[in-house]
Amino acid sequence: MKEMGKEILVIGHQKPDTDSIASAIGYAYLQNQIRKKENVIAARCGELNRETKFVLEYFNVPAPTYVDDVKPRVEDVLDGGIIFIHPEVTVRQAGIFMRQHGVKTLAVVDGEQHLLGLLTVGDLARLLLEAWDSGYMPMDTPVKNIMRKDNLVLFHHDDLIEEVKRTMLETRYRNYPVVDEQNRFLGMISRYHLLAMRGKKVILVDHNEKSQSVPGIEHAEILEIIDHHRVADIETSEPILVRNEPVGSTSTIISKIFSEKGITPPKEIAGLLCAAILSDTMILKSPTTTEEDRQQVIKLAELAGINPIEFGKKMFQAGSLLAGRSAREIILEDFKEFRFGNYVIGIGQIEIVDPHALPVSAEVLLEEMKKLCKEKNYDLVLMMITDLMRNGTELFFTGQEVRAVEQAFNVPPGKASVFLPGVMSRKKQVVPPLRRMLSQASEKPF
Repeated sequence: MKEMGKEILVIGHQKPDTDSIASAIGYAYLQNQIRKKENVIAARCGELNRETKFVLEYFNVPAPTYVDDVKPRVEDVLDGGIIFIHPEVTVRQAGIFMRQHGVKTLAVVDGEQHLLGLLTVGDLARLLLEAWDSGYMPMDTPVKNIMRKDNLVLFHHDDLIEEVKRTMLETRYRNYPVVDEQNRFLGMISRYHLLAMRGKKVILVDHNEKSQSVPGIEHAEILEIIDHHRVADIETSEPILVRNEPVGSTSTIISKIFSEKGITPPKEIAGLLCAAILSDTMILKSPTTTEEDRQQVIKLAELAGINPIEFGKKMFQAGSLLAGRSAREIILEDFKEFRFGNYVIGIGQIEIVDPHALPVSAEVLLEEMKKLCKEKNYDLVLMMITDLMRNGTELFFTGQEVRAVEQAFNVPPGKASVFLPGVMSRKKQVVPPLRRMLSQASEKPF
């Protein structure tokens, strides 16, 4: 039996690609076989691209749960103890109920649990003091006659904790009721809940860089990181399991973990992981491809019942359906931001199997890149049009630091694009030389 309130999100980077999605689904499945008392959920923090949609539909696997952020919300601190009374309950019964349950505030609800009002120990004390003066003890009076029902300070289950803190400081009540969209009572929270609060539990896959992670990651409790990129700037409050290997895909690592745990992935999970490795390694052509990637593809393809090369071609063809898409959509399809010291650059990449498939001209693409560069205050924006058939990349670039591109790739001054034979990988063939060039440049003034 899975325990409520023990959800763990397995989530990849923003602008998720097939590896980010497949590794989240695969690792969530694996962890659910291991963490028997916790509910591990595959999640995503961005829209699916065409390639990933094709893969999910092919293997009939639902998309991961979409989350806007992992900032702590009221629902994250509710402890599941819902105590309430109905309006017909007498004052005497309410007092006994408070003493039995050790509570000082009671919610008064109707038959469908809609919040009607509140009754506190202070209300009872005031009533008894008034009764002392009048000589009348209203112990059999229904609580609906004395409950507070106007100007209640309450919270909704999805309110951000940072907003709740401000309200608590301004009002300073002992307890606050929590309701849903239909005003149904869900429980009480107090300052104690906030002091004991821990962030949402997450496992990060396919990234370890804060700028690429789900918003609010600094408030989350990171349990693990599984990745194949360079070690970046994610920080944790205590030691965690980090598995980072120089392979072509995070799904390669997850496939290996399945074997290490003695668990065989079902056909659809094996298919997703295989597709992700083929995607990240460009059907095993990328220089990031390792022998580990090749071995896992063979094993996973057999489990999934697919021919990996033929499937890879179909997958890339599906992902290259660019007709009708704007230049901005193409640039942001798989766009990542990088920080090298004081420099911030953005690099987009798409893979094509038909050089005539690009629906916009080079001029339009560059103009949109210039707009994005100005809007986001990037020092450089690059766009990689990687042609799987030509085994190379047409690299477009713009920004104040184009000199770094010219030096890194031996491009004559004045050009805005260059074809780079054999260049298939953003991570290994484009980012490292740019980092070297920018680190050698004089520090940018603030």
